[in-house]
Amino acid sequence: MRAILIALLAAALLVAGCKSKDKEREWGTYQEPVEPLDLPRAAGASEINILWRKNLRGGAEQGYAILKPAYGVDGMYAANRGGRVFKLDLADGDTIWRRKLGTEIFSGVGVGDSLVAVALDNGTVVALDAQSGETLWESPLNRQISAVPAIGQGRVIARTAGGSVIALHAETGEVVWFLERSMPDLTIHGDSSPVISGDAVFVGLANGKLLANNVINGREYWETEISYARGRNELERLTDSDTAPLVAAATVYSATYQGNVAALRLQDASVKWKAAVSSRLPMSLGGGRLLVTTDFGEVVAIDAETGEILWTQENFRGHGMSRPLVVGERVVVGDARGNLYSLDLADGTLMDSRKVTKGAVVAIIPRQDQFTVFSSEGRLSVLSLDSPEN
Repeated sequence: MRAILIALLAAALLVAGCKSKDKEREWGTYQEPVEPLDLPRAAGASEINILWRKNLRGGAEQGYAILKPAYGVDGMYAANRGGRVFKLDLADGDTIWRRKLGTEIFSGVGVGDSLVAVALDNGTVVALDAQSGETLWESPLNRQISAVPAIGQGRVIARTAGGSVIALHAETGEVVWFLERSMPDLTIHGDSSPVISGDAVFVGLANGKLLANNVINGREYWETEISYARGRNELERLTDSDTAPLVAAATVYSATYQGNVAALRLQDASVKWKAAVSSRLPMSLGGGRLLVTTDFGEVVAIDAETGEILWTQENFRGHGMSRPLVVGERVVVGDARGNLYSLDLADGTLMDSRKVTKGAVVAIIPRQDQFTVFSSEGRLSVLSLDSPEN
């Protein structure tokens, strides 16, 4: 079985580097190609509510791209593959402003410090004014920006496919500091976005390492290995950190492909626990549980303090599941056909399922008691859940 999976992964990696946008889409959106299991039976709840929808007419389906919306103070920001950036009204999705950039957008959007930042296919980072949408600066880095830029503390942090982390001045776009690490010859095209927390920026790299640096001047706080490469060939030795770090209190959580989910102490990167779970997608935290979607699509709940696996929803295997998101006492997760599922946070029981969009669910973004689903076709859906008591 492992030999078959390695062969399938090899095919996927080869198409990820070719010119075919259809093949790029197939690898970029879904998990590893395995035989899907029968979906679990829902408990009969009816709790998924669609508040409003918006079609941006261009998502990750039109070529491998890392596009996801972001909430700002007074609006939602989103981008499409065709080079347009939008600010939308939070109440109904009406367009507040729209800007057309000259080149297709590869990753975005990052929001912070009154800025909206996206990275173009040509390796340029563009910053727009969050209020007006006017272009403030363009920084031509001439490198593929393989993650959504992070903004905070007067810096815009970009992570490149080649292992560079570049800090730009938020007011001018000038390079303030950068660092480089050697990367394996073979990597998975992921989107481990930098995460800024306090005065630190955390970045996961394709060599399985997690870095913590001062976000303002780049001084290194620590660098640690989440997973070690092992195996007889390059495919078996893949250990990319494609999952954005998750910072909560004095702990940072990280995950790697063909490796581990790990909880590290923020101060010195000492290990609190590691769990043998492989993931490429963002994680979620709530109710003392860390929620992870595995490379095969299972949703796993891990005790956030001990690392004990509390439950696994195995029947999502092979259905191209999105990241899981904790919403109150529920976990919501989408699939490759635009369906959304709500699970009981306590034990993983499927409560409700509903078709909410066209295309694969590629991002789920929280905001208070609502959340936004973004599809591979560039469709936004803002949803809420009825409370379990109703």
